[in-house]
Amino acid sequence: MQIQIDYTKLPDNKVICADAKSFFATVEIVSRGLDPMKTMLAVVGDLSRRGSVVLASSHALKERYQIKTGSRLFEIPNDRNIHVVQARMGLYIDQSMKILEIVNRFAPIEAIQPYSIDELFFTTLGTERLFGSTYDVAMSLKKTVYRELGLLLAVGIGPNKFLAKVILDNYGKKTGVSEITYSQIQKTLWPLDIINIWGIGVRMQKRLNSMGIYKLGDIAKAPLANLKRQFGVIGEQLYMHAWGVDLSPVFVDPLVEIRKGVGSGITLMRDYKKHEARTVIIELTDHLTAKLRRYKVAAYTVTLSLRYSHNVSLRSYHKAHTMYAANNLTSPFLDVLEKLLEQGTDAPIRHIGISFTNLVDESAIQLDLFDRERHMQQLRLSRTVDYITQKYGSNAIYRALSITAAGTWLDRGHKIGGHYE
Repeated sequence: MQIQIDYTKLPDNKVICADAKSFFATVEIVSRGLDPMKTMLAVVGDLSRRGSVVLASSHALKERYQIKTGSRLFEIPNDRNIHVVQARMGLYIDQSMKILEIVNRFAPIEAIQPYSIDELFFTTLGTERLFGSTYDVAMSLKKTVYRELGLLLAVGIGPNKFLAKVILDNYGKKTGVSEITYSQIQKTLWPLDIINIWGIGVRMQKRLNSMGIYKLGDIAKAPLANLKRQFGVIGEQLYMHAWGVDLSPVFVDPLVEIRKGVGSGITLMRDYKKHEARTVIIELTDHLTAKLRRYKVAAYTVTLSLRYSHNVSLRSYHKAHTMYAANNLTSPFLDVLEKLLEQGTDAPIRHIGISFTNLVDESAIQLDLFDRERHMQQLRLSRTVDYITQKYGSNAIYRALSITAAGTWLDRGHKIGGHYE
């Protein structure tokens, strides 16, 4: 069965997908007053380890030595003209926020959807009289970011997020800006290899190749029933994307994501026993309940996820529990998590994850007569701790258990995204 697409009935959401080229590397080059186009520079996760991963490399380094993201420190040639620097995540987040602030001059915040630290989507719907066409906005944005931050943006423009992203990845990153319309899909996108299409990874590529599908156009021409049989709802999405159809919203409520749930996890540097895992669970719970309070929500459901050491046959453990009343303080969740931990095996633990879901507004928290005073005391203490950490940093105040051998918070407090600030 083939679906006939009537593009005249599809919306043109005037989407821009903007990507900061070689972001980490360019930020480091600009901060040193060097030329982004000529400087050879690599950003590395940990300079003390020869096998550390290259997180970003400059255009010049890629061109001359083919060092790219995912390369290893030991692969970088011994060339005195190459700058090898430690990642500074705090600096990159600061620059990312400055890009977001500039985008906000051209679009309201609800029209902007960050995709990663160096990439975002936004729509220009409703701003034409202020800033001109979507192409005009894209060029103004590129010029403003370069003038104020010294960073180079690549831009893709399309009637929806999928098309804006695919045209950026395959054309815009080479030309600086590229635009596509519905009428150009077959000529411009169908010849692309499927591995170059947003949302298709190596595993899916292999499965599609086994079906005789190698190009995006092959997906569009494949029987929809076959795709759905192989991939379920994802198969239908692949088919619609191949025809350029993406009906995902371009305006968002900034609080929608947080209301779906919060979670955090850590891969441990060594195998942990159960009693050591309790320390990490307390640290993670403190962190997540502070996040709940910051967004004025409470959770009913808590989930504990463990991954065990590769030396044991049992690989993982996943257990959830829904409480009779929602809460956003640490103590009630710890009571539940302690029981969930005990129900698991005694195998050595290598990863711990916690999530809180089934969220409601904190006004929905219900207390009985005997719990009220204790709850209010804990809430006042928690609010005080929240204030201190928000003002002075996450390591300004912490539990004594965090300085034990099992504690992870002090080290995590100095890192962003797993890397030092």
